[in-house]
Amino acid sequence: MALGLCLFLLSGARAADPLAQDSEDANLSELRAFDLLCKCETGAIINTVSISSTGDYFVSGGFDHKVSFFNSSGTQLWNYTTGDVVYTVAVSSDGSRVAAGSNDRKVYFFNRKGELLWSRKTGGNINSVALSSDGLYLAAGSEDGKVYFLDKEGKLLWSFNTGDAVRSVAISRDGSYVATGSANNYVYLLDSEGKDLWGRKTGSLINSVSMTPQAYYVAAGGSNYNVYLFDRKGEFSWMHNPGYWVSSVSLTSNGSHLAAGSFDDKIYLFNLTGAKLWDYQVKDDVYTVEIAPDSSFIAAGSWDDNLYVLNMSGKELWNCSCGGNINSMDVSRDSTAIVAGSESGAVYLFERNATAFALLLGDKSFLQKEAAKNNDAVLEEETIEPVKDNTVVTGGVENRVEDASDSSGDTEEKTKTGDNLGMEDLPSEESSSSILGKFDSIKLPFALLIGALAGTVFFLKRKLVKYHEQNENTEDFENLEESDTSGNN
Repeated sequence: MALGLCLFLLSGARAADPLAQDSEDANLSELRAFDLLCKCETGAIINTVSISSTGDYFVSGGFDHKVSFFNSSGTQLWNYTTGDVVYTVAVSSDGSRVAAGSNDRKVYFFNRKGELLWSRKTGGNINSVALSSDGLYLAAGSEDGKVYFLDKEGKLLWSFNTGDAVRSVAISRDGSYVATGSANNYVYLLDSEGKDLWGRKTGSLINSVSMTPQAYYVAAGGSNYNVYLFDRKGEFSWMHNPGYWVSSVSLTSNGSHLAAGSFDDKIYLFNLTGAKLWDYQVKDDVYTVEIAPDSSFIAAGSWDDNLYVLNMSGKELWNCSCGGNINSMDVSRDSTAIVAGSESGAVYLFERNATAFALLLGDKSFLQKEAAKNNDAVLEEETIEPVKDNTVVTGGVENRVEDASDSSGDTEEKTKTGDNLGMEDLPSEESSSSILGKFDSIKLPFALLIGALAGTVFFLKRKLVKYHEQNENTEDFENLEESDTSGNN
């Protein structure tokens, strides 16, 4: 009876757990990690895209000289024609401000309605723009060798001359820091007043820079096939040579891991010490790569026409053809959406499938995040502390950490368990509530099980007592007692 009751309770608890139930029925290899929300045709090659924090709005720029603004339903809310090809765009966290840079040497600034608030002429084509989270500050990198820093009114607060074309700029969330990479082979970190905090010479022109939200770490990728990592003080942490031209770099929110896309057709992941954890081969050049802010996946766009999503262990979760080379891709800050721009002339918006992610990664928190998003939860600013590691390699090229990918499975296992990934090492209310939620889901069945076992033990004990009472006056018991007595004599 107790065994039957136990089985009943366990089956009931399993039925109450949709994740456990679905993982038995679902073929994990057939799960779609992302669903296509919309495909927006523009009729021209897309060079650049950017998405708001919760994926409600996204913007694109292309060879049609236009800046185009869409909502998550795929409706084009407005477009604006500049004087030349648009190579760079950025949107504020809430989608209320849009910045764009064109080959007409101008920086443009719009509101959500598409009204041009201002435009500013520079001395060269604009290669890169970046907005602070609130849209109050804008950084732009130009072919004239300068970084321009402007406020939301279009006032030039300062400019910094690197001496050669600025290929990439990144800005901290609050606009306090600007990182830039230049064709003069230098990586710079500047403060909000334009002060050069540090500049470090590398071995080649810099194609891409990335920083953590508060600029605790700065990463850069160059045409001499190297990836570089610096801390806020400009101290050189490490460099690594993936083997070919590095087109794009991205850091986790706390700087624990660095992803790189390379023209050797590979996606790379390095840890804080510079050890290569893995590389993933695709079919053509990897032009853009980004680690999701919650560190649940790495997205990459390739010139094999495909958008790839990998987990932090390097396993492919999903891919999708976008009909042409992917020149630009962006992940929303809540990590629920990806926008990709294709040379086919279309912009694609994908939404994370929370159920699929929960099953693929074995983590119910994705379902909770989806519920929170559906309840219009506000995405709040957060202070993300950097990962500290006493084993960080310092010095120069001679101290470079060798590849770790050929070692035993220890490194891979570390990655699978989420060792120092993104924000996972930081305390959060969500993680604690997830644990409590799991406890609550088993508390009642566990209590019933304990009660049933106690009742069964009590019932058997009563039966045993009755049995002894009934047999205490039988001849068998008397004979046994006499036998024991005689044996003792």
